[in-house]
Amino acid sequence: MLKQILVIVLVVLALSGCSKAASKAVPTSTPIEIPSVEPSQVAVTPQNLIIVTPTNSASPTPFTEFTVNPAVDNLKIHVNPGMLFEALILAQQTDTLKVLGTAPGNEWTYIQTEAGVEGWVFTLLLKSSVDLTQIPVRQPKNVQLIKGRVLDAGGKPIKGVGFEVSLKTEGETTNNVVTTDANGMFYAFMPETASGAWTVTQTAISCDSNVWSDNTCSTYKSGYTGNVDPLSQTVTLPQNADPLAFTWK
Repeated sequence: MLKQILVIVLVVLALSGCSKAASKAVPTSTPIEIPSVEPSQVAVTPQNLIIVTPTNSASPTPFTEFTVNPAVDNLKIHVNPGMLFEALILAQQTDTLKVLGTAPGNEWTYIQTEAGVEGWVFTLLLKSSVDLTQIPVRQPKNVQLIKGRVLDAGGKPIKGVGFEVSLKTEGETTNNVVTTDANGMFYAFMPETASGAWTVTQTAISCDSNVWSDNTCSTYKSGYTGNVDPLSQTVTLPQNADPLAFTWK
């Protein structure tokens, strides 16, 4: 168990500039066509026509940009959210970063540096007085996506389950690492050039997961054994629309 939690710590260190950037897979992918659906037509007669008077509703509060600071030195600012994308520059703890949005899953935050450079940083490596999981979602561009969901046997979403997304080619392994959010979803953002069969394996569980019986992160809740089923799945890019399904035991 300690070994599993340590995996997440090592990932955080890697994202703060302490390791070499991962290599990319190469061939191109084919876009998926989503068929359009014609809406059904319903006959409306004077007898069944109901006129609804709109009521005044409060306008949503517009997002106000704010700033944060890196929690570590040499924080990598990536082209896109994910370990498989190159780092544009490194940010230091004294730097001020403007927050522009968050990626689906809230693991990556879109920021702008004081010099005007925009990119993605690992959310856990930012110091902020604002809950960064509550800011508007910004959809990354020029990416592919591998996604999955972890629920328990009763259908409850499981947060904080870590997965390694890996591809082995000619003796070399390319890795991406993701963690489920409060909805039990994980989002692995991949380069557009990535292809082939990627293995998605559960490797860790974070201390803020809802599987623990208390804040010591040492004992699972009653009925949980600490495993997912299946332990791993394989997905060939591009992935179809359905997320991979895992069950927390």
